[in-house]
Amino acid sequence: MVPVTASASDIIVVGGGIAGLVIAWEAARAGRRVIVCESGDDTGGMLRRGRVAGVDVDLGAESFAIRTSGVADLVADAALPLQIVEPRPEGAHLVLPGAFGRVRRMPLPRRAVVGMPAEPEAGDVVRAIGRAGARRAAQERDLPAGIGRESGVEPSLFDLATARYGRRVAERLVDPLCQSVYSQPSSAVRLSAVHPSLWAEFERRGSLTAAAGAVAPAARAGSAVRGIDGGMWRLAAALRDAAEAAGAIIRTGAAVQALRPAAYGVEVVLAGETLRAGHVVVATGPAAAGALLRVDAAAPVGGAVRLVTAEVVSRALDARPVGSGVIVPPAAGGPAKALTHVDAKWEWAARALPVHTHVVRLSARDADAPGLDTPAAVAGELRRLTGARIRPADVWALTETRWTDAVTSASAAAAAWRTAARAATPAGIHLAGATVAGTGLASVIPHARELARELVARTSHPATA
Repeated sequence: MVPVTASASDIIVVGGGIAGLVIAWEAARAGRRVIVCESGDDTGGMLRRGRVAGVDVDLGAESFAIRTSGVADLVADAALPLQIVEPRPEGAHLVLPGAFGRVRRMPLPRRAVVGMPAEPEAGDVVRAIGRAGARRAAQERDLPAGIGRESGVEPSLFDLATARYGRRVAERLVDPLCQSVYSQPSSAVRLSAVHPSLWAEFERRGSLTAAAGAVAPAARAGSAVRGIDGGMWRLAAALRDAAEAAGAIIRTGAAVQALRPAAYGVEVVLAGETLRAGHVVVATGPAAAGALLRVDAAAPVGGAVRLVTAEVVSRALDARPVGSGVIVPPAAGGPAKALTHVDAKWEWAARALPVHTHVVRLSARDADAPGLDTPAAVAGELRRLTGARIRPADVWALTETRWTDAVTSASAAAAAWRTAARAATPAGIHLAGATVAGTGLASVIPHARELARELVARTSHPATA
């Protein structure tokens, strides 16, 4: 028989990603007994560190959106020894199909949100979608507020953008940005899920152009994000340190096999051991959460994510030919849907790397398709996307990172699954992370902090045996 621990924790968190670490820190600093059970060999989730060209860099998320103050507030409140930094000023580029199988490169529109322009007839928008496309997009401001929502149900982001801005905005701007940032096609997500503040402005103003103008940055494309000096992985590492310093117990290699409601709370079953707590927070990916909660419906997994991080030694990239990187729509083809030139985007990386040495990240369009797995393949895609003369011999090292249960779909079916999951969740068990909060640290961190404070209020006295 599996032994049950003699004493209970106030809170057990299943999953040591950023949501789990936030809850552990919040609860522990309030004096609650907290255990985090992480199945992997390290915490941090999609904030993952790797060593490339002798420098610790991000192998997962490398920036965060500033549509909320969630990250900055956490860094300040937890007194984390981190510096939030802005990207370098060049901004990112868009790659579009050109003549004779080539591609055209141009800066992303400066004032746009999820690809939806605040100034549809601005020069950088015209370059991307053409004059006819820009004229059609400019009509959006004058359309009745109900256009695109005739059914009374929120449409997909693609359908909404098409109905209001026209197909060129949807295909050349919205969909590539959505696939790059959220790892999902715009036909599978809703605006209210991926950018709640933009949706709220649209609801209030009745125009996407006006809504984008209200929330779009007035600076370069890409200025709506920030990073951490030294890499985003440092946020997870510092938060774990803070949680443990406050008294939280964090266990890695601790895969939770089952959750069982009990008279005193919830039993958490691991291999050879059963823990108990007054409250359990499931802060995993959607598939793992669905399995633990025994939800019948298929989990809203948004698809696998595959990143290839490469060390490239070449003078050809010294001039940063595409700024911080490129977004690649499906029409432009190729195995990569996005490229990030890490040291062109972040000053800290440029300082740390040897001369003529660069770190680039390629996000695979299809995580299961071949390609981007050899120096020759990576060099070829870099040549195509940047125009720089990169040879296979210039690609010194490749690191592949893959997630199969990290991206949560923002579709209507996913919303239905979340409703079913909440209905299947017994008393004392709670959900956190992108599965319920939405994609990105700007959504996940505030949700996790709010849940943690709620659980602290419910456990006014530390658990006893």
